Amino acid sequence: MDVLWIGLAFVAYALAVIGVVYPIIPSGPAYIFAIVFFGLYVGFGEFGVAFWVGQTLIVILLFVVDFMTSYYGITRIGGSKAAVWGSMIGLIVGPFIIPVLGIIIGAIAGAIIGELTAGGHNLKSLGKIGLGSLIGYLAGAVIKFIFLFIGLLLAGFSWWI
Repeated sequence: MDVLWIGLAFVAYALAVIGVVYPIIPSGPAYIFAIVFFGLYVGFGEFGVAFWVGQTLIVILLFVVDFMTSYYGITRIGGSKAAVWGSMIGLIVGPFIIPVLGIIIGAIAGAIIGELTAGGHNLKSLGKIGLGSLIGYLAGAVIKFIFLFIGLLLAGFSWWI
């Protein structure tokens, strides 16, 4: 049974990491499953309060980072909330239309379409908003990778110490 739990923990963690780049897979829930499966493997009694507080913060931050980096990247350049929502929709829909590049193209196109529906701007402004969407997405991905790595280190240290 131990092999099953550690195997499921590994798969769930891998899905969380893949979900950072491929937003169709939600990183937060996958990470929660990884921690639960790891707890079933190790035994939940091995983890102290600091571990659970740290893991809870990481899960919350995984959800918050997605929205905040897109929001900041787009609005900092002058985009509207419609551009932010368009970017998020583009991140989800884009990979279905163009499998590999759809994430990037979808985020940019979604932000531009969202901005156009909100009243539009000139072509230069729309290009900047698309770039802001891309920068926000990339920054969010880097931050989420860091949080997932910190969570993995926290689990490893809590188990071995």
